Amino acid sequence: MAHFFQNLVTELITPFNDDGSVDHETLAAIVDFQIKNGVRHFFVNGLGGESHLLSLQERQDVLRTVSSRCTNGEKTMACVFVSTVREGKELIDLYSDVRHDAVCLTAPAFFPYTEQALYAFTSELLEYANQPSYIYNCVQMGTLYSPELLAKLAKDHSNLYGYKNATRDIVHYMQCLMRIDPTKFDFLDGCDATIAPTMLVGGVGCVSFMGVPFPKETKAICDYALAGNTEKAMQAQYRILELRNILKKSPFNAAYMLAMELTGGPVARNTRMVPEMAQVSDAVRKELYETYARQQAEPLE
Repeated sequence: MAHFFQNLVTELITPFNDDGSVDHETLAAIVDFQIKNGVRHFFVNGLGGESHLLSLQERQDVLRTVSSRCTNGEKTMACVFVSTVREGKELIDLYSDVRHDAVCLTAPAFFPYTEQALYAFTSELLEYANQPSYIYNCVQMGTLYSPELLAKLAKDHSNLYGYKNATRDIVHYMQCLMRIDPTKFDFLDGCDATIAPTMLVGGVGCVSFMGVPFPKETKAICDYALAGNTEKAMQAQYRILELRNILKKSPFNAAYMLAMELTGGPVARNTRMVPEMAQVSDAVRKELYETYARQQAEPLE
C-alpha cells in the first residue's frame, strides 16, 4: 500500500468569534495560508482545535469549511474523538455528508479500558467507517493502544491505514515499528518535539500543531527527514523545539495564537475555555518574538 498521508499534516486550530461561535471566515483563511505555504494535508477537529468543546454538528461544519478550501488535491483527516460507539457512529455519519479522505479514531476519554474492550470499541468503529482510517494515541486519554493491540487491529482491519503517535514514548514507537511494516503503514508522529527522530527511524510524516503558526518551518523537518538528510532534519527540529518550549509557557493554545502573528497569515482568536486560558505574559511575548527573529536571521540554507 502506498502511503496515503505523508509529510506535514497540520492539526488545525479552531478560531472563535467574540461570542464564542466558530469563526469560519478566519478558519478558511488559515487553510488558504497553509496551502500557500506548501501544506497538503489537514487534521481536522483534533484536541488542539478544541473538538472536545464542539458539538458534533459544529465538528461537521468545521470539516465542511476546511474541505471547501481543499480544491487542488489536498487531503483531510477528520478526528473522531468520542466516548461511546454510538456517538462515534453519529459523528462518522455527519462526516460522511462532507468530502474528506480519512477518519482518525481515539480511545475513549477518561476511564481506562481493557485491551479486549478497546479492541471491541475500535473494531466496531473501523467496520462502521469502512474508509481509510487511522488511530490516534493521545496522552490526554485514559487509555493508550499498546503496540500489540495496534498490530492486531492493523491485521484484522484492512482499512486501518496508519497511526498518529502522540505518546512521546520512543520505546513504544519502536515496539510498534517492530510489529507493523512501516513501508505499508503510515506512521505519523503526533508530538512536535519528536518529529525528526521518529521519521528518521521509519515514520513518513507528522500531525503537527506547530504547523499552525509555523507551516514552512515544520514542513522543513519532514522534507529533510524524507530526503534522508539527518543533520538538516535535526537542525530544523531543534528550531521548532526551541519555539515550542516558549509556547508551552502559556496555557493551552494562547501562545500558539500569538505566534500566528509572526508568519504573516491570519490569526486565530479566542477560546471556549475561560478567557484567562488565552492570556500570554509580556515576558513570553518578548521571548517568542526575539527567538523567532534570531532564527530568521540565521537560515538553515
